[in-house]
Amino acid sequence: MPITSPETPVLDIDDARIRSIGLVILLITFVVFGLWAVLAPLGGAALAPGVVVVKSHRKTVQHLEGGIVERLLVREGDTVSRGDVLLELDDTQSGAEMGIVNGQYIAARALEARLISERDGDIAVVYDQAWQQTQDAHIQEAVRGQNQIFLARKNAHDGERAVLEQRIGQLHTQEEGLTQLKNSKQALMISYQAEIDDLKELLKDGFADKRRLREFERSYAQSSGDIADLSSRIAAIKIKVGETQLQALQVDKEFQQEVATGLGEVQSTNFELRERIQVLSDRVRRAKVLAPVDGMVVALAVHTEGGVVRPGSALMDIVPHKESLMVEAQVQPLDIDRVKPGLRAEVRFSAFARADTPVFEGEVLTLSGDRLIDEATGMPYYLARITLTSESKTSLDELEGIYLIPGMPAEVLIKTGDRTLFKYLAQPFSNMFARSFIED
Repeated sequence: MPITSPETPVLDIDDARIRSIGLVILLITFVVFGLWAVLAPLGGAALAPGVVVVKSHRKTVQHLEGGIVERLLVREGDTVSRGDVLLELDDTQSGAEMGIVNGQYIAARALEARLISERDGDIAVVYDQAWQQTQDAHIQEAVRGQNQIFLARKNAHDGERAVLEQRIGQLHTQEEGLTQLKNSKQALMISYQAEIDDLKELLKDGFADKRRLREFERSYAQSSGDIADLSSRIAAIKIKVGETQLQALQVDKEFQQEVATGLGEVQSTNFELRERIQVLSDRVRRAKVLAPVDGMVVALAVHTEGGVVRPGSALMDIVPHKESLMVEAQVQPLDIDRVKPGLRAEVRFSAFARADTPVFEGEVLTLSGDRLIDEATGMPYYLARITLTSESKTSLDELEGIYLIPGMPAEVLIKTGDRTLFKYLAQPFSNMFARSFIED
């Protein structure tokens, strides 16, 4: 017969009530999380690797024409000031060409001065005041040569004019003599006419001989013919005087035309020579390669005196001193829609190994208009330039033993704005949903 134990009490628990409370708590948690996911903003950012650069970039030193290195005055890492001579190229050829062209220019200017004096009718060549006081042998030689030419041409022209003037004077003398002879003939004709008139009156009364009357009439007719001949000769002389005067004018005209033509040509030549002198002067000046800015010499590509520099080749770079530094960051193409100038950014300099190195605030200054290709990796990117805020620059200056130098790596976190967790989680599904309705 079984032994019966005394009855144990049974705990009466309301499971339904507990489950209801749990469901309510779970529902409240889900609702709160959902509201937070939909309404609470989360900060968005684009991570981009970067490097510290000089705001005005490194200055590449080049030479337009190239040449042979005569003197190399700097080495890698040297500090230079703006205007310092970095290296000198051999300017022998340019200097020789410069001397030839300068001599041509001096001769052309002297010729121009002589032609201007001939045009203006000066008694001597008028030169610039500086030329009149110069001790330059080339200028003095050019002046002497043009003075001699001026005198020779002036004497030749004056001699030709003198011959014509003398001929005109002789013709005027002949004209005066013939005019006087004509006047005497005319006076004689008047006398003959009076005799004829008197003889005619006497002949009427029978007191005169008719033959004598005929002699006076023949003399009168002879004088009339002589006067006509003299008038013709005087007219011919006047024509010769006019022709000779025209010849004198033609001599002056041809002389002035020659001067004007020569002056136009030499002025054009002077213009061309001035341009060539300017070009050659620049070439000679560029034989001394100067530092464009204060800075440090890096990437020196010239190491040998006597070496050949190719036209346009990079000789060295100058990293400017006392120039503002900034960060150039490579933004991924997938983040470009959220990055724009003016956004705030956090900059971390990975080269600083100290644990207390702070994060520096910056701002996106510019963003490239098109994507670029990294030559090292072949990956596309957009170039963003970030500058530190004034507060960050002050904080950086206060840190001991820490300073920025060009080329230092950096990590940039560009703050792209806020969006909710729901939008962040739903975006891949919305993109997939949008692509699913594209017909193949």
